[in-house]
Amino acid sequence: MSAGARTPSRVTLAALIVLGLINLARGSIHAFLPDSGAGVIAGFDLSQGGATIIFLLAAIGAGQIGSGLVDLLVATRYRAFAVPLLGIELLRNLIGLYLAFVSKPAPTDFPGEKGLVAGSVVMAAVLVWEFARRRRPV
Repeated sequence: MSAGARTPSRVTLAALIVLGLINLARGSIHAFLPDSGAGVIAGFDLSQGGATIIFLLAAIGAGQIGSGLVDLLVATRYRAFAVPLLGIELLRNLIGLYLAFVSKPAPTDFPGEKGLVAGSVVMAAVLVWEFARRRRPV
C-alpha cells in the first residue's frame, strides 16, 4: 500500500462480503433459472418478448456473478481496493435507482427495487463511516 493508504475497517470488509454473497446469489438466479427469475420471482409477463427478457437477465446475472467474486476477492485478499470498490458498487446502485425510478421504470414492481434503496443507504453509510473514522496508517 502507498504511504497515504490505510487499512479498510471491518465494517467495510463485512459490507463487501455481504454484497459479494448477494451478487453471487442474485446472479446465479438470473443465470441459471430457466426463466432467469423474470416469471417465477418477478412475475413479469413473458408472453411478449420473453426470450429477450430472459436472455438479458441471464447476461446481467453473469455480470453479477463476476461482481460477487470480485467483491469477495477484494474483501479477503486485495483489501487496499475495498473502499474504492465499495464506492463503485454504490455508484452502480445509484445508477440502478435512477434507471428503475426515473428514466426507465419497470411497468410493474420488481423484487430488487427495495434492495436497491436499502443497498444504497447501507453502502453510503459504510462509506461515510470509512471516511469519518480516525485515519490510521498501514
